[in-house]
Amino acid sequence: MPRPALFLALLMLPAVATAATIKVDVTRFHLLARPAPTVAGASIMVEPAPPPGPDAPAAAPALQFGALAAMAATELGRAGFKPPASGASADYIARIALNGSSEQVTRRSPISIGIGGGRGGWNGGVSGGVAFPLGGGTRTVTTAMMSMQIRRASDNSAVWEGRASATAPTADPYSAAPALLKALLGGFPGPSGQSLTVKVKTTP
Repeated sequence: MPRPALFLALLMLPAVATAATIKVDVTRFHLLARPAPTVAGASIMVEPAPPPGPDAPAAAPALQFGALAAMAATELGRAGFKPPASGASADYIARIALNGSSEQVTRRSPISIGIGGGRGGWNGGVSGGVAFPLGGGTRTVTTAMMSMQIRRASDNSAVWEGRASATAPTADPYSAAPALLKALLGGFPGPSGQSLTVKVKTTP
């Protein structure tokens, strides 16, 4: 293949999806440190958190929240909880909220291919040493924020509360929900009163 044609073919190659690592900032407060009784094996139900005020963002559509609740139930299961039996009341209620803000950012790739002028590429007879950045452009990033509170169903008392936030290359905060949940509930109940940064691997 002639060199100019090979160069154009490289530019047209599709991007390959790879796993990424998202840094999630997590803060948790709870009353579950030993010698407090363990919650392992207790049943739990996931509900949307009530809006904090009249100016709060609108609640997520039922279908969208249903997907979030299913993800939360899976992570709560890994933390030792179980779903309530059919027709039975849950021991605990997990109230969860997710919102975010998006913005456009411009990124210039540090990698470029130059042609002409002997600039790190093929000397294909094109003068001027023009460089073509690879992987740059404009993309949307979202700062997603999740909060979860676990309350005892019998008296509505709070026993655990956590908040997590992360910036991810997505236009939808729900796309970041799996990473936020893993960071929030990993090693449940986690250290109380500490702010940590947790690295979570995402799948392509």
